[in-house]
Amino acid sequence: MTTRHLRPNLGFWEKADLSVTRLFVFPSLLYHAIAGVFRGKASPRRYDHFIMTNVIRKLVTRTTDRQKQYLNAPTADAYADAMKKHGLQPETVDLPHDAKGLWLGNKNAKKVVVYYHGGGFAMPAIPAYFEFWLEMIRALNENGHDVAVFFLRYTLTPHAQYPTQLRQAVEALRYIVNETGRSPADIIIGGDSAGGNLTSATLLHISHPHPEIEPLALSVPLAGTFAYAPWVSFSTEGPTMKSNQWKDILTADILTGWANAYRDDKIAHNWVEPLNAPAEWWKDVKTERIMILAGADEMLLSTIEEFAEKIKSVFPETTFVIGEDESHDAPFYVCANKPTQTGTELRKWLGGSFVGW
Repeated sequence: MTTRHLRPNLGFWEKADLSVTRLFVFPSLLYHAIAGVFRGKASPRRYDHFIMTNVIRKLVTRTTDRQKQYLNAPTADAYADAMKKHGLQPETVDLPHDAKGLWLGNKNAKKVVVYYHGGGFAMPAIPAYFEFWLEMIRALNENGHDVAVFFLRYTLTPHAQYPTQLRQAVEALRYIVNETGRSPADIIIGGDSAGGNLTSATLLHISHPHPEIEPLALSVPLAGTFAYAPWVSFSTEGPTMKSNQWKDILTADILTGWANAYRDDKIAHNWVEPLNAPAEWWKDVKTERIMILAGADEMLLSTIEEFAEKIKSVFPETTFVIGEDESHDAPFYVCANKPTQTGTELRKWLGGSFVGW
């Protein structure tokens, strides 16, 4: 493993600053537990969501990306810990361009979900991701399905910028198609937040190849594609950026910082911000179905709605679900280990996306 996939070594002042941040966690919990009793309409409707969104938002804004990467285990380590916790054997695959694939479930399963995690391209996958997908696999397979997840460990910013992460995302799908011999009809690609960006860009790349990335030809369309709270526009001007700013775990400043670190000095175009791609590009995408999910309380909602409407205008097999009382990436953060409307709808959609499931 290269050093860019390890926890960063923080300097003295970075650690000191992080210690101060940790001291404020309990007071923040206590303050918001009291303030939540008097919350207004601009805040989350649910009391527990009010506390969690405010505490998470405080931690997100108070820490640097290096500190976030220090606090959270690297993706591959979080995966190994989750597998050990459940008594499962880790199975990993080294992919080109310093990427790695992490198997969840039986790697010989007939159907595969290739998954790209979120985190602003700057944060590793937290344990909740693996808990969510292990439970999803269990629920699907208990109902007679045969599915596994191929989870991509990609390079985080600032260690690499666009289009590295997109190139790695394409290679994960290429491996499943070319090296495991599965038909695209037995494969779904999906991701959340920044991973939803990669999912959308990967789908575009198949029919409209990125000039710097090797094309990927598919014999038949993918069984499906889903984007969970996809970060498909780096603009912070949408109406819900303001109306949901006190209901969500993100802030406009955090989003802008992550966007700048990802795209570096590259000119924004269709594979960087998939919302910018013309509707015509979505008309011939190589997938049977598309599902887009968002939370009613998230700041990105207005851009996700615009994204869903654009795709649906030319690709009728598009489903769009908005989860009530859900902030950004609710199943992995505010509602981790709890049922959510979007999580339930995704499970139903996955269960019906493969012929013969």
